[in-house]
Amino acid sequence: MTRASRRREGLLRAADSASPGDDRSVPAGAAGRLGYLVKAFPRVSETFIINEVIELERQGFDLRIYSMINPPDPIRHRLVDQVRSRTTYLPNPLWRSLGRVIADHAWLLGRSPRAYLSTAFRVLTSRNLDLIERFGQAPCLARALQRDGVTHLHAGFVHSPGSLAWLVSLMSEMPFSLATHAKDLYHSPPALLRQKLAAAQVVFTCTRANVAHLESLSVGPAPLRVRHAYHGTALDRFQFGPCERSSPPVVLAVARLVEKKGIEDLIRACALLRDRRSRFSCHVVGSGQLRESLTQVIRQLDLDGTVTLEGPLDQDEVLAWYRRATVLALPCLVTGDGDRDGIPNVLVEAAACGLPIVTTPVSGIPELIEDGRSGLLVPPREPQALALALEKMLQSAGLRAALRANARAKVEELFDVRQNARAIGRELCAVMAASQRPRGGMPGSESVLHSTHLTR
Repeated sequence: MTRASRRREGLLRAADSASPGDDRSVPAGAAGRLGYLVKAFPRVSETFIINEVIELERQGFDLRIYSMINPPDPIRHRLVDQVRSRTTYLPNPLWRSLGRVIADHAWLLGRSPRAYLSTAFRVLTSRNLDLIERFGQAPCLARALQRDGVTHLHAGFVHSPGSLAWLVSLMSEMPFSLATHAKDLYHSPPALLRQKLAAAQVVFTCTRANVAHLESLSVGPAPLRVRHAYHGTALDRFQFGPCERSSPPVVLAVARLVEKKGIEDLIRACALLRDRRSRFSCHVVGSGQLRESLTQVIRQLDLDGTVTLEGPLDQDEVLAWYRRATVLALPCLVTGDGDRDGIPNVLVEAAACGLPIVTTPVSGIPELIEDGRSGLLVPPREPQALALALEKMLQSAGLRAALRANARAKVEELFDVRQNARAIGRELCAVMAASQRPRGGMPGSESVLHSTHLTR
């Protein structure tokens, strides 16, 4: 085993050694006011963000939400009604609120001229267009945080929100933390990503596969303070119960219609299943940029009566589909530019409900789905293997019963959103308390579930 491999194994053992049952009370209300920054709030495809906000509020955090753009989705989950915190939308595009933008830049320049000018020079010389655009918004966010009395800023993604949080910190000394999940981690320019990770008080990530990737980015004498906590789902909402309430049997997919979800492979697998005389229908819930091209594939393969693109649905409607379906299929893949999933939330939800799953061993998925035990795994980009696995699942009630019971047990063990959000809350309290103390004392590794330090 190489030195890097031994180190990675040590990291993952450290992540597994913390106690998930630790339920110490969190003095969240006394930690200060927490700003929660995302690109768009709320988003239909980001129920994990909504769940996390709800759980942090439940713990007593004094929370303010900041959204870089207005949400683009045509529908809105009713789950959002449980969110109590106020949401502030930043100017976007900037020219529509030019007076406010100029006033906020002048305010920050007058307040911190050296930090403002040095950051402006750093951004302009980077030639990174996204970073330049974030610099335009940064004083607007900094002033909103100051006005709202926020003492710590948490960016829910490491790419654009992480860049904005970092710039605000450079110009106003606002302490910040980061979370990273999938595309935001693997699509970020490595040099810029390292700077943001090094400046953050703590970095949360949702898979052990991501921990290994972050370990490869760790440079310099100071360790990255990385914490691993799965997203999880609400076990009381996604209860284990009967499925298979449709005839013919339903093969279900719930996904954004983007390449990394592998929906075209699923459609081609459905053509193979039809040719093998399997009795089923396939329903794909979700929207995205590939809808038109996927519709063309359905027509070309003469699957109009077999495969249906249902469009985006509210979470309650998705839950109803989980009850109707016989199997959930999500053949995720890694795209040519490196984009991939972490652990898709739909897999956690389906497993919690007891819906048997066929998917691929991409990224963190095997951390939830163990082949032959809690689901079936097939190689990505192989419609024939996918068709055979779906046929096997559709034909064996005994197999489905065993897999769904084991998958639910795995979710109860590792993917309880309330338990995992408590871990995140404890860590946020720790770093928020540390930033209010005199410099020099950062709490150590004793603080939280799934604690992993990345060192050089």
